[in-house]
Amino acid sequence: MNTVCLRFVMCAAWSVIVMASGLDAAELEARDATMWQYEEWSLENSSCEGNPFDVVARVTFSHDGSSESRTTEMFYAGDNTWKFRFTGTRLGPWRFTTASDDPELTGHSGKILVRPNPDPNIRGFVTHKGNRFAIQTGDDAHLEAYRFNVYMNRTQYTGTILGLPDKADEFQAYLDDAAKHGFDTVFVHVVNNWFRYGALKHNGHDSETPDLKTFAVLEDAITAAHRRGCRVHLWAWGDESRKWTPIGVGGINGPADRRLQRYIAARLGPLPGWSMGYGFDLHEWTKGAQLDDWSNYLHRQMGWDHLLCARGHKLPDRANNINSYDGFGRGVQLTTTSHGPRDYQEVVEDLQSDLKRPHFYEERHSYLRDGFQLDMDGTRRLLWWQTMAGGMGGFYGFYPASPHPYPQPEQMRYVRDFWKGRFHLDMVRADELTDGHCLKTPDNARYVFYKENTGAIQVDLSAASSPLKAVAVDTTKEYREIDLGLLRPAKQTIKLPTTTDWAIAVGQY
Repeated sequence: MNTVCLRFVMCAAWSVIVMASGLDAAELEARDATMWQYEEWSLENSSCEGNPFDVVARVTFSHDGSSESRTTEMFYAGDNTWKFRFTGTRLGPWRFTTASDDPELTGHSGKILVRPNPDPNIRGFVTHKGNRFAIQTGDDAHLEAYRFNVYMNRTQYTGTILGLPDKADEFQAYLDDAAKHGFDTVFVHVVNNWFRYGALKHNGHDSETPDLKTFAVLEDAITAAHRRGCRVHLWAWGDESRKWTPIGVGGINGPADRRLQRYIAARLGPLPGWSMGYGFDLHEWTKGAQLDDWSNYLHRQMGWDHLLCARGHKLPDRANNINSYDGFGRGVQLTTTSHGPRDYQEVVEDLQSDLKRPHFYEERHSYLRDGFQLDMDGTRRLLWWQTMAGGMGGFYGFYPASPHPYPQPEQMRYVRDFWKGRFHLDMVRADELTDGHCLKTPDNARYVFYKENTGAIQVDLSAASSPLKAVAVDTTKEYREIDLGLLRPAKQTIKLPTTTDWAIAVGQY
């Protein structure tokens, strides 16, 4: 009879050894867990024969007191070791059981008590409500509005995995740089590192199994970002002209690619704080059916859903697929200040085109990109348009050859500062109430007005039940709220100190 060694790991601080003989199932020692932070178990399986990455062992976690359950796979971690992970999405007690055709990985069970996370900056998985991005807070059922904007800095932060510095302190500097520009999500491009750490092209390696070092680097980055209240947006692949695809590793959705997809789901799936796009120039090297198959399979494997997208292609209608866009302007000649949607109205139309799923401009709005010239004014205004339209996602930053830096990064940061606590899932557009743009809550208790190149803005607060406090912010200057006092519930014109781009928050925030 074989002997199974079960190694507990809890908060990376202690371990417990449990011995089970042969096919005897082990009831693992109960443990406490913290909401939104993953727990990990290790099992030794010394009798495995064949490719260890092809061993299938599933773990089902069930929440006591609700119908919620989550099933994930174990993943091979090297040295005859398999691991599995769990992240609590509801407070209270959970139970789990393992099942596998492998006799050393099946029949084990355990209990977990999920307690609140004491850090208010730590949140759960990014998801959506209708066509709005949302993020889980508190218990799984509670969602808050989320502004989904990705930041890329390939000028300063380019490592073996594109956009991911090799050293932990450099990745923290990348997160610092993103925060300096008002972003909490950074871009990481993996390509054939999935199979061999350091390989970009599929003809640069001969592996058909996931690379353990690559996954260690990725999970460290995702965990470090999440610990800071940040996130990572991955691109799985690039394009075939660069050979940044799985085509040379058995093909798209071939055996090696499927093995990789299962491994991504098992190892990264339980970790909060990441989303994934398939790559770029997809019309040149993929077919829609292949992209649909990829997203459907990956969602089926993951016990915790993550936002997936394929630039320029509409993935199947199911939970947590994003409508992603790869071009702008509908063929209209873009101005010298634009690389993005033609105007605010185009953002609105895109966002309204599908009310069931969130929307993301996944073409990168990099600063002064050749031929497009998205300058500082255009960048700032596009960020405002996206939120005022209702919550369109966007992509910003620098290519390796981009001009660097942004001349006024604080303008981007102030968009984030203004909207903190002011963007709500139930807000609706109400442009009929102003000569600019307006978002408001259905109870007419909170409004945000926005107008460009103006010294005055007309607002209609007739539906408000009482006078409302108001502040104005010049979006081009250092962030400072100008107290406008109480505005009466009526139509009125607000006179402003200078002619510029203004945002006005009305109501109690």
